[in-house]
Amino acid sequence: MTTTPESSQVQFKHLFTPLKIGAFTVRNRILSTAHLTGFADGGLPSERHLNYWASKAKGGIGLIITEDQAVHPTAATDHFVIHAYKDACIEPFKRIVSAVHEHGAKLVAQIWHPGSLFYGAREGSVPLWSCSAVPGSFHAETAHAMELEEVKEIIQAFGDSARRMREAGMDGVELMGTHGFLIEQFMSPRTNERGDEYGGDEENRLRFILEVIDAVRAAVGSDFTVGLRTSGDQFQAGGLGLQDMRKIMPKLTAAGKLDYISVTVGAGGAHIPPMYIPAAPFVYLAAGIKEVVDVPVFCVGRITDPVVAEDILAKNQADMVGMTRANLCDPELPNKAREGRLDEIRRCIGCNEGCWGRLYETLPITCALNPSAGREKEMEITPAPVKKRVMVIGAGIAGMEAARVAALRGHSVSLYEKDEQLGGQLQIAAKAPSRQDMAEPVRYYEYQFKLLGVDVHLGCTVDEKTIEEVNPDVVIVATGGLPAAATFSGADQPNVVQARDVLMGKAQAGKKVVLFALDRGMEGLTTADFLSDRGCEVEVLVPWGAIVGFQVEPLTLGLVLSRLYRKGVVVTNSMRIKAVRENTVVATNILSRQERTIEEVDTVVLALGSRANDSLYKALKGKVRELYLVGQALAPRKMLDSTLDGLRVGRMV
Repeated sequence: MTTTPESSQVQFKHLFTPLKIGAFTVRNRILSTAHLTGFADGGLPSERHLNYWASKAKGGIGLIITEDQAVHPTAATDHFVIHAYKDACIEPFKRIVSAVHEHGAKLVAQIWHPGSLFYGAREGSVPLWSCSAVPGSFHAETAHAMELEEVKEIIQAFGDSARRMREAGMDGVELMGTHGFLIEQFMSPRTNERGDEYGGDEENRLRFILEVIDAVRAAVGSDFTVGLRTSGDQFQAGGLGLQDMRKIMPKLTAAGKLDYISVTVGAGGAHIPPMYIPAAPFVYLAAGIKEVVDVPVFCVGRITDPVVAEDILAKNQADMVGMTRANLCDPELPNKAREGRLDEIRRCIGCNEGCWGRLYETLPITCALNPSAGREKEMEITPAPVKKRVMVIGAGIAGMEAARVAALRGHSVSLYEKDEQLGGQLQIAAKAPSRQDMAEPVRYYEYQFKLLGVDVHLGCTVDEKTIEEVNPDVVIVATGGLPAAATFSGADQPNVVQARDVLMGKAQAGKKVVLFALDRGMEGLTTADFLSDRGCEVEVLVPWGAIVGFQVEPLTLGLVLSRLYRKGVVVTNSMRIKAVRENTVVATNILSRQERTIEEVDTVVLALGSRANDSLYKALKGKVRELYLVGQALAPRKMLDSTLDGLRVGRMV
């Protein structure tokens, strides 16, 4: 839906209303919550941070919260985290604050100690510090239970770090009190086993956070904004639930030393709900806290649509709306919404591939749909000095992105696709249950092509003759990937079919199915989900030891596996198909070499991954003035890699 700027102002009368938060006022109610970036350089804020946060500010956002910053050496790892306990962080932050303020946004620093929940690599044998000797969730390492003097040391470290943030010109600080980190470890009976004044009943368990608030307020004064990020529900047995938090939050705000509460959910990554989770699942928690406190309350959790954000505000469920991944996917989202350009918004699909998934690989974050994120200067799109006629062959995500970027640069772009629709493998992936959002990028590109004048040719197979007739200056080959070939005996039987054909309705499966998943990703798993919904009895054979789908980010993998197990799908690891003989599958255990025979199999479905479809590119080499190969046609990789290929080549032509 596209609206005019005038109607947008009516439609978003809450979203674009300023809000006073302690000592500052934000221009609108859109918030980018704290999230780790991996951009730190030797424990200090970097130029990459500056470009990333300035891009958000330029896009029109109201408030940005920095990533979690370590208040003490026991909280830090050089690879991941900014060291707020070092004076050296002040000067680089001053430059960052100036860049953010230049574009009208506010910047608040989150300060943090993980306690036993440490997710980075640490040098030497320095133990984890926590309230009690409890195992950490990531490494199962038992923490050192802090002595009283160490508790006081950490409390003071929060205050000292807050003072540095004020000296750096920040608009405020946010205490990280959720996701199972140290403050929540003290607050929760699940993790606090202390027998002194910092443990036991609720009053004692709250003593740590109350003293942290006092130390921070003493360090920054009364004219500086201080907020708290907290869980509305830990969603863990023995932890704090919503009713507990509705009793606790008024006690934390009673002294008037907190200026806002940002409400999320507990540990384990649930605060980053992937595609399988419906929109805005945790707003009710913020609404529950808002009923019992007198300070602004923020909500979070897969809120990607400005219309949904407006509705939350209109219903008084929250005062600000966290649209973090949505803003990562399109930093211009606030400006586009304010100006009524809703159809131009590149919408987050919750794939988590470039953001949360990258952190598990200890890589800096980006976005699978917007690979400029985190590469703002490197991937800046500028006008081309010479206008060219660019022909893009293949309209998967690599080809669509290359066409968009080339057109943005001012080239005359034509896009050719052999199918009757854009999207390539996005359209296949979207056929699986609860994966319909995989087709959302197609909507975005279709609209972009109309705006940019890209000449789209559907149902058009391109060969050398076609290219001779068009006679372009540049050819970008984005012909995608073909299913990898099976090598076992019997792979050519009519009851052996490709997963992609099953999802697209080109092949039908019988009652009993063996699915061979060699793809390491989502194709095999989501096809099993698709088949189980149609009454098939499915066993998935995976030749990867104890790991299935190991290239899928953990939150998405956990959800799809839980779906399969609930539906009775059997997942058998360490097995590969040796042969198919009519309705019999002979499988081999890759570790023991023992064979297993599976009888009465109606259909064998193959998800073997992709091989590059690069034959046209090879045929064109030396025959085209300027020739490029992108996406799966270059090498079968993740969606992020294909989009990045398209962006890079679109900038090069």
